[in-house]
Amino acid sequence: MQAAAGASESLIERAGLAYLARLSRGLPPAVAADAVHVLDEREQEELRRIEREAVGRAALAGALSALVAATAEAVAEILVDPGSHRVVFGAPLAVWLWSIGFAAAAAVLEIAFVYRDALRAVHALARAAGVDPPGAGAIGRALVRAALELPNEPGPALGVDPRREASRARLVAASLAYKLKVALTSVLFKALARRALGRATVRVALPYVAVPVSAAWNAVVAWRVLREARIRVMGPSYVEATVAGRLGAAEPAAVLETAQRAVASAIVRTCDLHPNLVALLVAVHERAGADWPADLDDTRRFLAALEALDGAGRESVLAMLATAAVVDGRLTRAEARLWREALAACGRPDDVARLERMRRAFVAGRPELPPPAPQRNSAGSASSST
Repeated sequence: MQAAAGASESLIERAGLAYLARLSRGLPPAVAADAVHVLDEREQEELRRIEREAVGRAALAGALSALVAATAEAVAEILVDPGSHRVVFGAPLAVWLWSIGFAAAAAVLEIAFVYRDALRAVHALARAAGVDPPGAGAIGRALVRAALELPNEPGPALGVDPRREASRARLVAASLAYKLKVALTSVLFKALARRALGRATVRVALPYVAVPVSAAWNAVVAWRVLREARIRVMGPSYVEATVAGRLGAAEPAAVLETAQRAVASAIVRTCDLHPNLVALLVAVHERAGADWPADLDDTRRFLAALEALDGAGRESVLAMLATAAVVDGRLTRAEARLWREALAACGRPDDVARLERMRRAFVAGRPELPPPAPQRNSAGSASSST
């Protein structure tokens, strides 16, 4: 699948994969009691423990790093006379270089620890779910990218351009907003501190406002990383079960082609080549056993093809679209709109709530699969099943 996606590993990805391999060295093979995407109570509790501990360590690392930087800044503030801005003790340049040096060293150590610990946590999480990352092919690479907060491949790949319908300005704005969250939060907390603290204490205490802010953001990021890792571990198993159970063995070529268009359209609407969506697209394509369709990522062409299918074919394609909408753990407004458009093309009422139930169940490890594909007779027509 990785080769099909046309992805190439970066140096940092290779280093991450090598570290996962070292962590697995000497350990027995990971074993899942049932399908990987189905988590029993023991697995659920183990995953929760791994996530809690990883979030706690990330928060502590952020707090300690911010504490070192704040202490260095506070000492520098004490050494500078607030009236004349002259250095009371030592040379001005030496004082500020000392302050900046401590902060930079703390930040480097924090980043190194957080990324290393994230790799250890996703490795433990994968094994608890029954997957050994180094031997899992594309899953291992997907986990490394999640742990190191690397973006998914920008594409295009597999005949799909995930940004075909995306607004470039909106993508840039979203990226900048994410980067500015921590800085803006620190500024807000400092502004509140200036109002709450007296003039005598604000000068020394203000740098320490960053300590809880950094701890909180590290905790949030660690939680997001572990959640994404869980989704990437369960995704391929969920895809395999869905395609095997929801695409009939005798599906007509038109149904299989439209099913590929459904997954590709979901990728376009999410603007992201999520590894679980790539796995689903490859699985449906392999079931089709034909060349890649032309204009695979054209959502209008998908909706027209869906409308042309018979009732059984529509149900099979809708099952693949529903899976594509939830298998990345998110349900965006654009995906919900595509689902409504697909239902309208089939003459069916709006049912986005069903997708949200499926998404929640999948993320929780208690998946709700789409309805079974209607059985077809040898002539290719649908027959009812009880």
